[in-house]
Amino acid sequence: MKKTRKRFLIVLALALCLAFALPGMAASAENIGVYPVGEEMGWIQFYSSRLPIVNCVLNTGSLPADVEMYWDESGVYITGVPEATGSYIAEYLVFTEEGANYANVSFTVENRAPVNQDIVITKSPTGERVEVGDSAKFVARAQNAERVVWRIVSNDTTNTVRASEAATVFPGLQVSGLDSSTLVLSNIPSSMDGWRVEAQFWNGNKHAESMGAEITIVDSQGTPVRSQATPVPTQAPTFNFQPTNAPSVSANDMPVSNDGRTANISVQPQSIELMPGDSYTLSVIATSPNNGTLSYQWYSSATSNRSAALPIGGAQDASYTINQTDGTAYYWVAVWNTKDGARSQAVYSEPAEVRISVPATPTPIPTPTATPVPTPAPRSSTPANISFQLVLFGIIGVLALIALIGVVIYLRADAKQKAAEEEEEKNQSQR
Repeated sequence: MKKTRKRFLIVLALALCLAFALPGMAASAENIGVYPVGEEMGWIQFYSSRLPIVNCVLNTGSLPADVEMYWDESGVYITGVPEATGSYIAEYLVFTEEGANYANVSFTVENRAPVNQDIVITKSPTGERVEVGDSAKFVARAQNAERVVWRIVSNDTTNTVRASEAATVFPGLQVSGLDSSTLVLSNIPSSMDGWRVEAQFWNGNKHAESMGAEITIVDSQGTPVRSQATPVPTQAPTFNFQPTNAPSVSANDMPVSNDGRTANISVQPQSIELMPGDSYTLSVIATSPNNGTLSYQWYSSATSNRSAALPIGGAQDASYTINQTDGTAYYWVAVWNTKDGARSQAVYSEPAEVRISVPATPTPIPTPTATPVPTPAPRSSTPANISFQLVLFGIIGVLALIALIGVVIYLRADAKQKAAEEEEEKNQSQR
């Protein structure tokens, strides 16, 4: 009878520990980190199951606007672009053939670094002397920059090639580190002699270029070997608009005078990166040195080579609203100064690079038709209560463990006392 009582007490103590300690462990939330507001989080799995999941529903808590939960047979995910800052925690009921489990997720959304701050370049790349087939490393850094675009510019500045496309222009060239502060060029060909590597840093609509670092090809003795050929990009990005030959600019039927004083461009058109459907107006500010009349003509090209640019029909003002749907294009504006019936030579602006970026759209995981499963009794209703559960279940679990230890100590003491009594009775009987 006493043995049965001992076993019953031990089993009861173990059951109390499991009943109160394990729910506290199940209530813990998977913290997936800190994310900037307004930026894509990606696909994040915070729960996985060895059994096929048949349904998943929100029990308590919430997610920020534009962040959603998806599930499939093997796990539960969240994805989206959070539009509000704060700390978030959500609890889901995950149903399998064996019943329901709790899946919790928590994360924080913070404001990202301010955009459109002035970019301060702290380090420009330095020139490299290499033999044909060697490698060279270029390092550039800037403050307040969100990203960097590496470019390679010909010695006469008439050709600019993105480093990401350089392998198509220079066969055999290998490029790495495109999105970092260190660009590495390997297997450099002789045709790159005299070309310069520069970094273009971006922050919102603002950008700044580093100083160019010249590549000098040398022989085995270290003597520079100047290549005569300057390669021209064989393939340029395309974009969906067709510039048309424009009529001669107004008032520009007058003969060009070599003695005419040219216009002065004080504000250049600015490069920009846009999303599909965005509208943007290029503009230039120029002045006449002799109070003459200024006239304009905008040009466009798929490459940064102005000699390949074509005039845009009707674009004969100081500003031009682009009509570009994808790809990368380059724009220039020519400015003439007319005085006393004589038109000056044209002055051309710097090229303005306009790039249309298409964001990658994740394919949502399809939600299978849910099989109705009885919903267990609801738990806490707010994230704060979930945290309270963790504390409460932890305290109760510790108390249950103390109770178990007390029962074990008691039973061992009781057994010793019983053995002593039996030994004493045996000694008395022998007397």
